[in-house]
Amino acid sequence: MKSFLFIFFLISLSHFITSKTSMEDLSETIKTLEGHLLYYYIHEKKAKVEEMLTKIQSLDENVYKRDKEIMDYWTYIDDSMELHNNVAPDGLPQTPDHAFVVLGYALNSDGSLRKEAKGRCDVAYESAMRYPNSLIFVTGGATASKNKTATEGGQMKDYLVNVKGLDANRIITETKAKDTIQNAKYTIEKLIESNIKTMTVITSDYHLRRGSILFKGVAMVKAESLGTTPIQVLENAVYPTGKSTEGKSMEGYALAAVLNVKISLAMVINTLPKIIGDGLRYFLNNYILEE
Repeated sequence: MKSFLFIFFLISLSHFITSKTSMEDLSETIKTLEGHLLYYYIHEKKAKVEEMLTKIQSLDENVYKRDKEIMDYWTYIDDSMELHNNVAPDGLPQTPDHAFVVLGYALNSDGSLRKEAKGRCDVAYESAMRYPNSLIFVTGGATASKNKTATEGGQMKDYLVNVKGLDANRIITETKAKDTIQNAKYTIEKLIESNIKTMTVITSDYHLRRGSILFKGVAMVKAESLGTTPIQVLENAVYPTGKSTEGKSMEGYALAAVLNVKISLAMVINTLPKIIGDGLRYFLNNYILEE
């Protein structure tokens, strides 16, 4: 009897290890395909994007649905999304489960807000006045070289309350994020805690597309892990700077971090000219060719 139980245990253990290995292999295959998916989108190879989605669908229908929704949204924000200058548009929910999310901007060395950060807050104030039932989430950590206690989120709240006169009870701060990816990750958690169902992104015009796709991606991934409905990214309101967009490369590599996928080394090398080109174009348009 003991021999039989021991053999049964070995067979069960072997089956468990084999099943676990197969699942890990499947997960790695899907991650590889997702890396290819982002690469092909960056290079505007639509047929290859569809091919990668089809392969993902053949392996996992749920991952496919998530990735398809993210890619469709990415296409929308790159190709046809309208930017709303200075105030949120009409038609947003007039309910407490809608929120505005204001993305932070690097502080001055002494911890004070820069002009662009104040501009984003001004847009948030005008939008908050149009939608009095919405909460306002301000996000950004300590980025001042000579003032480690000041945070982007804290300074934006102080400006909105003490300069603009907004009710402090409507403002929720996130003060850990050091970049846009962390803005999305930490703020989505706070949105969930506050039972928010829909959100509108507020940032500068050139930064909107990357910010929007990151919030969409994080919302989808977080909801998948919790088994809940993802928070929907509805619209935008931007502080107009006239600077050019950051480009698909920056959007794609940031999204790769959110999805926890890697674009293969060979693909990265092939992508370098586009990344450098996008970065150089952005630098020239925004810092050299101004005025």
